[in-house]
This record gives sequence, structure tokens and C-alpha cells, in this order.
Amino acid sequence: MFKKLLILPFIAVVLILAGCEAQKSSSVEAAIAEAKAAADSAAGKADAAAGKADAASKTAQRAEAMTEQNRSALRALNDKIDRMFKTISRK
Repeated sequence: MFKKLLILPFIAVVLILAGCEAQKSSSVEAAIAEAKAAADSAAGKADAAAGKADAASKTAQRAEAMTEQNRSALRALNDKIDRMFKTISRK
């Protein structure tokens, strides 16, 4: 009984593998060509995604620089206003 449980699946696996080996080489070559095309397409998409990520990073850096510039301008304006009020309060 135990031998049958081991032998039957082994025979099934051998038959399945034998069926896989009997495929025509043209279908295998077509599958390989399709896989290469998919890989090339994926590489192109990855390059495009990297380009978009670089552009987004540059945009974020520019926005950060502009924000810092605006903060600096507001600080200068607040200092100027404070000096004006001090001058007015003296008179």
C-alpha cells in the first residue's frame, strides 16, 4: 500500500515532465521572445519611473528652496515692521 502511494505520484510526475519535453521548439522560442520583450518593456517602464522620480525630487527641492526664501523674506519684513513701530513709539 505504501509503495503504491509513492510509485503512483512518481509515475504521474514522469509523465507530466515527458509531456513538457515533447513541446515544439518554436513554441519555446516564442515564449522566450515574449519574455525578453516583456523584460525590455519593464526596463523601459523602470527608466521612465526613475525619470519621473528624479523630476519629482527636483520639483520638491525647488519648492523647499522657495519656501525657505519666502520665510526669509517674511522674517526681514517682520524685522522692518518691528523697527518702524519702535521708531513710531519713540516719537
